[in-house]
Amino acid sequence: MKFLLKPLAISIALVSTPTLAAGTVLGELGSLNASTAGAGSAAISEGAESAYSNPAAMSLVKKSTLTGSLQAFDLNMDYTDNGSSGRFGNGTDGGNAGSVTPLGSVYWVNPISDKWAFGLALASQGGSSVDYGDDWRGASLISSVDLVTVQVNASVSYKVNEQWAVGLGLVSEYASLLQTQQFTTNISSEYEAGSMEFGVNLGLHYTISEGNMIGLSVRSGLDHTLEGDFKLDRNGNAEIYDASLGLVSPTIVKLSGYHSLNDELALLWSLDWQDWSKNQSSVLILDDSGRQANVDRNWKDTYSASLGMHYQLTNQWRLEFGVGYESSPLSGSEANSYNQYPDLPVDDIIRIGTGATYQATEDFSINFFIEYIDLGAPEINYDAAGIGTLSGSYNNDAAIAGITMNWQF
Repeated sequence: MKFLLKPLAISIALVSTPTLAAGTVLGELGSLNASTAGAGSAAISEGAESAYSNPAAMSLVKKSTLTGSLQAFDLNMDYTDNGSSGRFGNGTDGGNAGSVTPLGSVYWVNPISDKWAFGLALASQGGSSVDYGDDWRGASLISSVDLVTVQVNASVSYKVNEQWAVGLGLVSEYASLLQTQQFTTNISSEYEAGSMEFGVNLGLHYTISEGNMIGLSVRSGLDHTLEGDFKLDRNGNAEIYDASLGLVSPTIVKLSGYHSLNDELALLWSLDWQDWSKNQSSVLILDDSGRQANVDRNWKDTYSASLGMHYQLTNQWRLEFGVGYESSPLSGSEANSYNQYPDLPVDDIIRIGTGATYQATEDFSINFFIEYIDLGAPEINYDAAGIGTLSGSYNNDAAIAGITMNWQF
């Protein structure tokens, strides 16, 4: 078992959805603003999504509102080997390890009085499926992984006066992980685990004037301890061990603005900070013996900026567009070192989003959106002492497409 501990630690202690492993959280999945590449989410509330994105912005909702969204997340991960050695010297490049993952979310906001509003959100910051196959070069690190995260967010807002509003939300998130590895032809493993974690989201909203608003949201980090079974299969003989591993989701601070320039055009923007520097290492603990492995991450905080626009084409149709940039949690020599891993090697991220909203009736609207996400072309040069070196380059991108519907009643 000892010779498996290091690759086991490296693989499962670092695996998560691309939304977490990439050093980014795809907030637009929960905030429903992919059409503007994330811009403006903390400043406006066009449906009930503010129950998730900024509870203070629920003060803008005048009627009881129900919002539902269906999305598809398409991840592409193409690896090209650049001369791996040792255990990683043989095998395939794995093809496209990404996949298409269906996602959905539901939100409800109910104004209780002129001052108070209550909201509920069932959403996810991401979920994905990655499958390199059992015959790719790095299968002893990771062969396949599926991770799903689901959040339930209950929020309240209080309107202090005509300009200021505050909000508070309580978050519960469930994370479920299933991962497989192929160490040799006759030795494989499967790790299945789950965890429930709790946090808060805080909001502040300021109305400068009609059509000009600023919002601030703070979403607390979640430190999951995924507990479950690690099953090691040797020539058809299975051994099962209790195991646990930590999974980090960062604190997110977002400042957003919405500014109406005239009856047709409005500009939106957002600035984000995520404290990925808390992700310095991951600890894997196997069974009751206390055996553990520490895996260095050495990540840095990330920053992002996005700029978007709304253009009112007709009384019923509105066009939307946005672009965004997010820094990598690894930079310079660190980005091409032991700290880069095949769960999804990290790089700078560029977002381009577009969409349209159709106001069918006074109380019903429908939004169509698509966002392209360039995840960069990171290189990996992972050196497993005594095992070999996995050396290659990636061409990674993703897309989000979906539909959102808002009902007021």
